[in-house]
Amino acid sequence: MRVNTGTAKGRVIETLPGEDLVRPTSQKVKEALFSALQFFIPGATMLDLFAGSGQMGIEALSRGASHCVFVDNSREAITVIKKNLNNTDLFSKATVAQMDAIRYIERASSKFDFIFADPPYHKEIAGALLPHLDKMLEEGGCIAIETEREANLPDEVLSLVLKKRYNYGSTTIWMYNKRESEDEQE
Repeated sequence: MRVNTGTAKGRVIETLPGEDLVRPTSQKVKEALFSALQFFIPGATMLDLFAGSGQMGIEALSRGASHCVFVDNSREAITVIKKNLNNTDLFSKATVAQMDAIRYIERASSKFDFIFADPPYHKEIAGALLPHLDKMLEEGGCIAIETEREANLPDEVLSLVLKKRYNYGSTTIWMYNKRESEDEQE
């Protein structure tokens, strides 16, 4: 894996061995997602849940995101994320937390412009995350959730509205935007 664009373009992203621990987002999916978000990322704050190697947050930072919080439960993943941040000279724009994603969501008070979540496939975690992520997303923000193709997520959850669904082989990316509050619509 490599960083596609930006200040760290071409730098190698180390991943953990074995897909039983981490299933990295493919280069094709990463390129497509960031192509869709290219004008949204500069200056954005980001949360990378189930971060694995940290490649998605690192790509966003390389493309101009102002800060990214990386959350993963695995000690090995956290070690790789920190190494990758050092190797890309992006550590100063990052916060790395080793903890369960749900526990992080329950405790966090921060809000983000962009949230990327890549929970384990076939465990129905993605749908359960959406109501919790709604409270963490800034107005006008975007959530991208990676799932197996067979997953079925709702079109709306609280103030989140599904804007687009992208299918890439056995992977689906679900893109949600936060609906404006009624106060802002008046």
